Amino acid sequence: MLELLQNESTLVQIASKHNILPQNLQNWKKTFLANAEIAMEPSKAVKEYKEELVKSQNKMSA
Repeated sequence: MLELLQNESTLVQIASKHNILPQNLQNWKKTFLANAEIAMEPSKAVKEYKEELVKSQNKMSA
């Protein structure tokens, strides 16, 4: 929700307006911000994912 990211209303106000638990909105915002890099730099995120995948495959075959 863009409304939540813009900080124009409090978390409780937004949750009440949309009939959502404040904790759910807080969790969503935390997850969104933690993964925002993917939206801003998708090639970097893909590269990191591929590197993790290779590491995982190497561990499995060892």
